[in-house]
Amino acid sequence: MKKYGLIVLVFTVFFSLMSMTVLAETDAERLNRLEMEIKGIKALKPSTAEDVWAKYNMRIYGRVKVDLNYDTAEFKNYNDFIGVVKEDAPNDSVNFNPRDTRFGLEASHTDGNWTGKGRFEIDFYGTNVGNNLIPRMRLGYIDLANNSSGTSLRVGQDWIPVAQQNPATIDFGVLSAAGNLWWRVPQVTLRQKLGDVELLLSAMKHRRIGTEEEERMPWVLGRVAYNFGDGNIIALGGGYQSNEYGQTCKDIDRSLAALELKLNLGPVLLKAEGFWGEALDKDFLRYEMGINNSDPNNPKEIEAMGGFISLTANATDDLTVSAGYGIDDPKNDDMKTMKGNLNDRQFTRNDMAFVNSWYKVTKGVKVGAEVMYVNTERIMYVNSERCNKTDEGMRYTMSMFYNF
Repeated sequence: MKKYGLIVLVFTVFFSLMSMTVLAETDAERLNRLEMEIKGIKALKPSTAEDVWAKYNMRIYGRVKVDLNYDTAEFKNYNDFIGVVKEDAPNDSVNFNPRDTRFGLEASHTDGNWTGKGRFEIDFYGTNVGNNLIPRMRLGYIDLANNSSGTSLRVGQDWIPVAQQNPATIDFGVLSAAGNLWWRVPQVTLRQKLGDVELLLSAMKHRRIGTEEEERMPWVLGRVAYNFGDGNIIALGGGYQSNEYGQTCKDIDRSLAALELKLNLGPVLLKAEGFWGEALDKDFLRYEMGINNSDPNNPKEIEAMGGFISLTANATDDLTVSAGYGIDDPKNDDMKTMKGNLNDRQFTRNDMAFVNSWYKVTKGVKVGAEVMYVNTERIMYVNSERCNKTDEGMRYTMSMFYNF
């Protein structure tokens, strides 16, 4: 015990002497000491994360979305969002789907007249094929814009640069194969703004899946858009691609023309789109709808036309109501030589109609409900005679959405 008491006494004397030393400081000495401490603090190097956030304009964003579906028929291609109704498949089912959950990062900076931006976004759709890796990359591009000339360049994976409008569906598919051409495709896109007019020139092509592919030419696309105030847009776009089909040594010429309209009509937003094209398939989410290969040695382009209209109204500050209709109508004469019944992806006409509503519960949370009707027509052969057959289905959806 005496030993511990001695230790306590020594520490007491030591801290008393230290206090006396500090108290003995003059004002000048104290000021000098504080200045040295401040310089030391300033000399500390910030962390890498702090350095990045200070150097660039950073934005982290995302959403969590869960859809609860009841389907009155079997929808094919795709499981979690609607493409077409499978032939003779009236079985009903329920699906709980959280895959439309997204996360994104955006960084930008300005240097003189130039602004650079990088953007990256993922979700949980797709498979480990082609451009899709789960979690798959939805967007991944670099922007370089000259602020004085109105010229900008985008390189990377983004939404297709023509037919840019999308209907206001809760369903992830936004009227896939029913009048809406869309996809996200790697591209090099040049834009030039001239007052209210924007000119666009682009080359786009899906990532190569295998080195054995012989597809050499990307889609070459152009678009002219006129903005006539309050977000109102009318645009005309189109494109062309030509490549050899398989091992046939025959060139397939693909072409597209698309008209877009976006109008703010007071409390109502109208979006509409119409298209005509030949051999439109994987680049516009119309897989297996571009080529008639019933004769493997003489494949032919399938002509198609279609479009959609979508209306969204702000019923109250917290409630929106939307409705719309879309149709994809390939030319039947271009498909009549296809042998047997068409497969699950293929059709001679596909219609969709929808009505939905979103209600904002809090700043970040909203709940929604949607009813969607799908009508798919196919050609089939009965006793060697060609006839049309129709399959129908309904999807009822409840959705919850958190945005950040």
